[in-house]
Amino acid sequence: MVGIQNDPGKPIDSITVQFQLPPFIVSADLTANYGTVDILANKTCLWTIGQIPKDKAPCLTGNLRLEEGLDHLYTLPTFQVKLKIMGVVLSGLQIDKLEVKNTPSAPYKGFRAQTQAGKYEVRS
Repeated sequence: MVGIQNDPGKPIDSITVQFQLPPFIVSADLTANYGTVDILANKTCLWTIGQIPKDKAPCLTGNLRLEEGLDHLYTLPTFQVKLKIMGVVLSGLQIDKLEVKNTPSAPYKGFRAQTQAGKYEVRS
């Protein structure tokens, strides 16, 4: 399930969740209530959400079939979550002063911020 705990006040765009299925998974049947799910030939699962809807939380469900003789997963996948928030810096970084020397005209003081995400490891 994907959702927002603390709303940054700006839309969160380009959300994708990607993870590698373990090698002992024989088959996977995954469905999402929002977005699209693709399982690539190298057993990489790519869930493209886009923007989180306001009326429901996106949820990925499904069944994984293990090799014969295995009763549960011995290794858990690492989920890579990618997202983009324009105009927000989560660290609180601000630019107060900008000086550019040896230019004939004064530059425009502007600041454009963009937040992008990295990797999250889910452990149990």
